[in-house]
Parts: sequence; C-alpha cells; structure tokens
Amino acid sequence: MAKLEIQIQIRKMLKPSTPTPNHLRSHNISLFDQVAPPVYVTILLHYLPCSEWNSEEITDKLQKSLAETLTKFYPLAGRFRKDDLSIRCNDEGVDYVETKVNTNLAEFLHEGPKIELLDDLLPKTDMLSVPLLGVQVNIFNCGGLVMGVQILHILADAFTLATFVKEWAQISQTGTTKGCLSSFDFLPSLFPTKVLSGHQYSLPSSGDPEIVTRRFVFDALAIAKLKDRIGASDHTFTRPTRVAVVMSLIWKVLVGISSAKHGHSRDSSLLFPINLRGKLNLPSLEYALGNFIVLVHATLKANQSKELNDFVNMIGNTSRDISVDIGKASINGIAPMFVNCDAEFVNKLGQKDEMDIYLSSSWCRLPWYEADFGWGKPFWVSNVSKTFEIFCLMDTKNGDGIEAWVSLKENDMAEFEKDPEILTFCPLLQK
Repeated sequence: MAKLEIQIQIRKMLKPSTPTPNHLRSHNISLFDQVAPPVYVTILLHYLPCSEWNSEEITDKLQKSLAETLTKFYPLAGRFRKDDLSIRCNDEGVDYVETKVNTNLAEFLHEGPKIELLDDLLPKTDMLSVPLLGVQVNIFNCGGLVMGVQILHILADAFTLATFVKEWAQISQTGTTKGCLSSFDFLPSLFPTKVLSGHQYSLPSSGDPEIVTRRFVFDALAIAKLKDRIGASDHTFTRPTRVAVVMSLIWKVLVGISSAKHGHSRDSSLLFPINLRGKLNLPSLEYALGNFIVLVHATLKANQSKELNDFVNMIGNTSRDISVDIGKASINGIAPMFVNCDAEFVNKLGQKDEMDIYLSSSWCRLPWYEADFGWGKPFWVSNVSKTFEIFCLMDTKNGDGIEAWVSLKENDMAEFEKDPEILTFCPLLQK
C-alpha cells in the first residue's frame, strides 16, 4: 500500500459546549510546562467495525462528547501566549477533522502497517493558529475507525493525554463524568515559571540522514527470557521490571552499534522521564494535569562493562535514587531539583559529539486500552513516526508485552534491525 487515500469530510474548530467563565480566561503554565519541547504528544486508537453503530451516529456522538469534555479541560480550547507564558482560555477551539479512508482497516494493518502512513491519521495542524489539541476521526470502508489525538507538549505529558482520552471516552459512553477531575491549576500554583539561565534545548530536525521509525514487539515470553538472563548473571540483583529490561536491551544494542561505527567504545547516557505523580507527599498532585515529569540520565563510561545486567543496574539505580530524593524533598525543594535535572539534560545534549546520547520514554501502564467511547475498547493503540531520535515503550493489548517504537537515523536502523539480540527477542518484528 503506497499511500492512504484520505478524503476530509469535515474540518472545523470545535468549541466547548459551555463558554469558559470570565474568571478562568487566563491560565499560567507551570515550571514543568515551561521547558517542554515544541512538539505534539500523539496517540492513535484503532477500533474494529461495530454493527451497532453507523458512522454518522459515531461522529455525532464524538463531536458532542468532545465539546462537553472541553468544558472540563477548557485550557485545551485556548491558545498559548509565549510572551507571558500563559494560555488564553478564549474558547477559540480545537482542531477537529473527520475523514473517509478508502481502504479496509484489516487490509491496512495486515502484517503491520507502514509506520509513515500512520502519520496521515493525525490532523495536519495550521501553524498560524496553533491549536493546543487536534483530533482526527478516520472512518475506513469497512466501518473500522482510527482516532488520532494530539496535544501540544507545552500543556500536557503522556499522563495528561491519557487522562483526557479516558474522560472523553467516559462522557461519550455514559454522558457523565466519573467524578472530580484534577485541575491544570495545581502545578502552576506550586511551581510557577522562572527565568532560566543558559540556553534552552530544541529538538533536532529530521534532515539527512533521514530518521525512520520501526516497531519492535517484545512478547511476554521474550521478556521472561530477558529477566532470566539478567538473574543468571547477577544473583544480587532485584528482579527488574518489564520496562527496565526492554529499555536496557535497546540501549545495549545502540551502544554496540556506536562502538562498531566509531571503532571504539564511547561514554553513553540514556535520558528518560520519571513521572513525579504519586512520589510526593501531596495527594492532590497524584493526578495533576499538565507536565509533571523530570528527565534523568543513566550514564555508562566507555571503560565500564557492557553486559545487559550493567545497563539494567544503571537504569534501576538511577530511577531508585531520584525517586528517593523526590520522596524526601519538600515542595520548595522540588523546583531546584527539577531545574538542575533540566540543566543536566541540556548539558548532555550539548555533548553529542563527544559521547552517545539516547532519549527514551515509557507510556506503559497508562489506560490507553480502556478508552471505550460506546462501541468497545480499541483492539490496538499505536504511536506514530518521529522526526528525531527516540524510543518509546508502550504496552501490548494484553498488558504483559511491550511494543518499542524506535526512531533512528536510517543507517543506524539498518544495523539495529539485524542485530542478533533484537532478532532473538523480537519474534514479532514488524515494520
């Protein structure tokens, strides 16, 4: 399938069903939002055809429930003001698109879709208006449906996107909300923006060589074998998580590719976010909306051992240490800790010529597969291609496996795909 034939049926700025009150018309972003990269956080929800609904009923229900959901997530219908780091909650609307896709969903997904074609299922944003939220509802010939949702990172991390999708699905299915939602206001009130010294990072563009994205599926058996391998090599090690072992294997393979390319080992850092929710002694922040993560780095020196358990230990120790520090810190101590971590992150990115820097993220354990809008839960939840180097981990539908969405330079991806360990632990390798 060379490309998708997509016809736009409806495109409009969809507004909240109830106007935002005047006293809520301005929203200051938080310190955590302030340093977020200028990209969209995106997700695709794939649904099989449902005989109980027709496409007109589905799209009408989605529009009405989205408008109702926006009254609770009202900043998403506003616009960002860079000059004073705030959101004008003016109900300008979100980018809403409905399309007709001239193929069957099963045919499109047969043996794994072309990753670059998934991008067409997301709205192409008009950068003149820069809506904070975009939704594209794609109806396939068979009646199957793929919903593409994207939120500007300046106001949301993956947790916030998942919370929004879950709430929208709840309203669509039942017409009511599940209870009290958290607020976008908690984090800005506790962690206001600051004047940050030094340059701020920006994500690299695609350029040449081209960045390509591939999906690698680690099933439950593969993950169990990886855990057994680590346990056999290090009897003192606490049994690691699924995320830790998969993240470690990918890092290990990338280090091997780098060593072969340069002819020698180099220092290597893996950068990954830690979700701060639930780690502070403030219950009100457990479900806080907005960005509430800190980027940390695990580093292996060129002369250190490069066995799999070494990578697992480094990731595990880094995660444990930062979690302990966060748990001990006062509210006033969190902001300086975050600023220091962000400065270290910027500093690491500036060392890419001297050492290897890898960026990763885990979206596991987020409730993507619970998003039932009234016609069943998604049979697949997917990521999309990226224009910068990163790997993102997501749960498989049954929850015991992991899909790794890896974005690398084309020549590095060619080596990654044929690496013996990747071929061993990814029997479900799909492009």
